[in-house]
Amino acid sequence: MSSYRDLAARFGDANAQVLGVSTDDLATQKKFAESLKLPFPLLVDDADHSVAKAYGVLMAERPFASRVTFVIDKDGLVRHVFSSQTDAVRHVDEAMRTITSVAREQSN
Repeated sequence: MSSYRDLAARFGDANAQVLGVSTDDLATQKKFAESLKLPFPLLVDDADHSVAKAYGVLMAERPFASRVTFVIDKDGLVRHVFSSQTDAVRHVDEAMRTITSVAREQSN
């Protein structure tokens, strides 16, 4: 999340909205967001993890979701999915690359 925080201005310049979603409870999310000084909202999945299930990211062996980045365009179309538990910087790079590509595509 800190990689997204550090590049928040670039996402804003690209007219992209960053949102985080977690299966953690509200108190945990709030503490996490405050500790990292995140400039974007973190959303809390409900108790039955319906968002994680809908996006297919709930890990069967653990009660939490895997780390996945979705780039969704203004029409609700999923343009890119990147999954990695360990390569946080690549999540940001892939998202920015996709956002830039979609913006170019829409301007033509």
